[in-house]
Amino acid sequence: MGVRRAAALVLATFVAVVGSFVAAGPVAAGITERITNYRSEVTIEHDGTIEVHETIDYDFGVVPHHGIYRDIQVRTDQSGKDNYDRVYPLSVESVRASAGTPAQYTVEDAGDDQRIKIGDPDTTITGAHTYDITYRMRGELNAFSDHDELVWNGVGTEWSVPVDHASAVVHAPAAIPQVACATGYYGSNLPCATATAAGNDARFEVSQLAPYQGMTFTVALPKGAVAPAPMPILEERFNFASAFRVTPATGGLAGAMLAVLVAIVILLVWKFGRDRRYAGSAVDAAYGADGGPEVAAPLREAETPVEFEPPDHLRPGELGTLIDFAAGPLDVTATIIDLAVRGYLKIEELDKAWYQRKHDWKLTKLAKEGELRRYERSLYDGLFEDGDEVNLSDLHNKFAERMSKVREQLMDDAMSKGWFARKPGTVKVLYGILGILVLAAGIALTILLAAETHAALLGVPVIVGGVLLLIAARWMPKRTAKGYAVLRHTLGFKRFIDESEKRRAEFAERKNLFSEYLPYAVVFGATQKWAKAFADLGDEPPDTSSWYVSQHAFNYALFSSAIDGFAVTSAGTLTSAPASSGSSGFSGGGFSGGGGGGGGGGSW
Repeated sequence: MGVRRAAALVLATFVAVVGSFVAAGPVAAGITERITNYRSEVTIEHDGTIEVHETIDYDFGVVPHHGIYRDIQVRTDQSGKDNYDRVYPLSVESVRASAGTPAQYTVEDAGDDQRIKIGDPDTTITGAHTYDITYRMRGELNAFSDHDELVWNGVGTEWSVPVDHASAVVHAPAAIPQVACATGYYGSNLPCATATAAGNDARFEVSQLAPYQGMTFTVALPKGAVAPAPMPILEERFNFASAFRVTPATGGLAGAMLAVLVAIVILLVWKFGRDRRYAGSAVDAAYGADGGPEVAAPLREAETPVEFEPPDHLRPGELGTLIDFAAGPLDVTATIIDLAVRGYLKIEELDKAWYQRKHDWKLTKLAKEGELRRYERSLYDGLFEDGDEVNLSDLHNKFAERMSKVREQLMDDAMSKGWFARKPGTVKVLYGILGILVLAAGIALTILLAAETHAALLGVPVIVGGVLLLIAARWMPKRTAKGYAVLRHTLGFKRFIDESEKRRAEFAERKNLFSEYLPYAVVFGATQKWAKAFADLGDEPPDTSSWYVSQHAFNYALFSSAIDGFAVTSAGTLTSAPASSGSSGFSGGGFSGGGGGGGGGGSW
């Protein structure tokens, strides 16, 4: 790359040198691109507005072009006031051209300039053509203690072609007491060939401007010639600190808005996100009858008494769904363990080879027949869709669709029991959408206020309100009075599992209690506690071989760890889905060029 760049630089230098020799001689006429004559007529009106009429005789030479463009400066940061730009509003009055010259034009932003682009993109021209541009500008005059003045670039220093001759005439609303003119490259103060004033008119003239040379003139006006007195037009530059300026008004109003929005979110959660319960005591809440009087559930209820068996013989996955408003993967894996305990399948630990990172288990379908609930049947049939034996690892990236179906049916089961007013997932999504809409409105409001005012701070409370709604969405699902009653019983049973170490004496009465309630301990996250309670009894360990085959002699601690490992691994394996395929890609005057009117132009 370095060699190619060096070669390009040498070639460009050669072309420039040769071009300068060609341009200097008479042969250049009609061959090289240039401006043969550049005439400006500037009229200063009584209100300080200036009207500019430019006539540009442009010779494109032999190389085809579409037309020319004229760049006019409309903004500068030299305003004399921090964080403000000085602006010069521009309006284009007309663009005309000589016969056979396309005169259509567009006005485009070009940084601090506006570009008048003249020509037909579908047509090219060569040779000599004339363009007449008329436009008006405001804010160009400067005021001083004893006079007002206009500093104007008759020819800007950003024209990339030579200018054979340039002239300008200025018409003022009063006699002109003084003029000045400079020519050359930017910053030059060489005098122009002609700079004269007579009455209300001034005239300026230069010849043979090289590329990037210009002509800038200064015209003085007596005070009062324009009214009102010239004042720069300032536009505040965007500044983060100023946009979010804290004042008694913005700070007070933003604080009040924030308080109101926070109160609204709290009110929504309080009124629409609290469970219903049967009216009366804690006993009434747990044992009330359908159709009885209801009230909103308190934030804190009296502790539930211990219950020694699942309410209404409900399954572990169902209780897990009731507790956290979601039919989660753990609820499904606890259901697999429950099906095994009940004799529908067997879980067998497999030896882990040295190269394997995770344990694996084999699931074997057993011949037991019985009535299964809809979600249990879908899970059971889904596990053994490809045969009566399956390794858990073989279901990786294959079971996700079946898993979604099981979870949906588990939630449908909860809804059919009348536990929730509406599907919790739907409620969360609706309030989440509301939060996103409020958040988006807050962001849009903040951007609008920041761009147009100093009151962007007023948009921040709306943003906070949207964020609070998104957070509050998880609290908006609620249980019916019936669901709350079942929850009270469920929490009583959960106490039994959590406090199992205190109740060892009751376990001896039911020999199979360990395995029977183990799936519930999985759902409640209390597998270790449940196992430890039995381990400390010192009795003969339970026989789990009918539903779980281990590679080691039975040990409560090892067994509970294995069950937890199976539950966690199953949850990850059964929800895994293959990654979707896709493509990646990185698809004041006194020197030349120091006046108004912008830098110049060029051809295109």
